[in-house]
Amino acid sequence: MGAAMQGGIGGHAGLFSNSNDVAKIMQMYIQNGKYGSKTFFSKSTIDYFNTCYYCDDGNRRGLGFDKPQIDDSSPTCGCVPMSSFGHSGFTGTYVWGDPENNIVYVFLSNRTFPSMNNSKLSDNNVRTEIQRIIYDSLK
Repeated sequence: MGAAMQGGIGGHAGLFSNSNDVAKIMQMYIQNGKYGSKTFFSKSTIDYFNTCYYCDDGNRRGLGFDKPQIDDSSPTCGCVPMSSFGHSGFTGTYVWGDPENNIVYVFLSNRTFPSMNNSKLSDNNVRTEIQRIIYDSLK
């Protein structure tokens, strides 16, 4: 809808892919820009986008990714390392990469169907509870 309000084009227009391709991109990110035998980004670029420059000021976001909790407000289960990163989308999508534990978590959804007033994913912490189960399984 945001892109529609901008004449059909918006840099934030969402994720249009499948879970396998999103997982491959995230795997490339947690492998410092490398996937298969190719290098797509330098490690310094990944580090640049994955650094929390203003954590000391209470802003947990990096330049390219969201970062884990620095207080009670968090897009994560609260159980992920600070080296991890990801994104939670307006339509309920969620992707998180953890280079320390070599974990990629992809959750694709469309919470805006059948209406934008659908808040069940957030109300029930579905995405973060799944993330918690993943991390609990590592113990």
